[in-house]
Amino acid sequence: MGWAEIKKRETFVWHHRFMPSLIAGAAVAFVTLFFEVTAPNVVLFASLGGSAVILTHKYVHKLNILRTILLSYLCSLIVSLIMLWALEILSVPFSVVVLIAVTGTTMVLYLVDAFHPPAIAASLAFILYEGSIGETFAIWGSVILLLMVIKIFTYVFYYQHLTLKEFLLEFKRWEDVEWEALEERVKGNFLEKKKKSRKRKN
Repeated sequence: MGWAEIKKRETFVWHHRFMPSLIAGAAVAFVTLFFEVTAPNVVLFASLGGSAVILTHKYVHKLNILRTILLSYLCSLIVSLIMLWALEILSVPFSVVVLIAVTGTTMVLYLVDAFHPPAIAASLAFILYEGSIGETFAIWGSVILLLMVIKIFTYVFYYQHLTLKEFLLEFKRWEDVEWEALEERVKGNFLEKKKKSRKRKN
């Protein structure tokens, strides 16, 4: 790869990836203001950061629609609560709990057709969290709300010109939506922004 190609790629990344990267980073940084830096929270922050980056990807994909991500976090919460019960009632060794949690969450995500890797790490964070079930649900709800806000900001500041009706498609099954049309609109917005950028330079 020559210097000209590297410079061209750097320019493209700066113009087209700075805003979504900023949205993802700011969202996770905002959450850290309300939580202490503990082991479970660090794991949750890492999971949330991965989800935020995936949500702000420029191409609409089955892995980054809200339905997939929200459903995956719900599955991780359910599996983690079952594992917490196993820890308290059955006195199962923690290493075994981790093994079952990771394996179980992964299998459940495949079964419900909502595979999202960061949610697997979230299940471990929920298990490590030393709080009541109510507090665990509150944290899960905060994560879900934040992920939805991230996607809204992605539509507003990154995809642009997309309507509320198109945003609501995020909650439908991937197979039930003609995503090609939406992808064409997103690509069209990028091309329009690129033309405007060239005109300003000229």
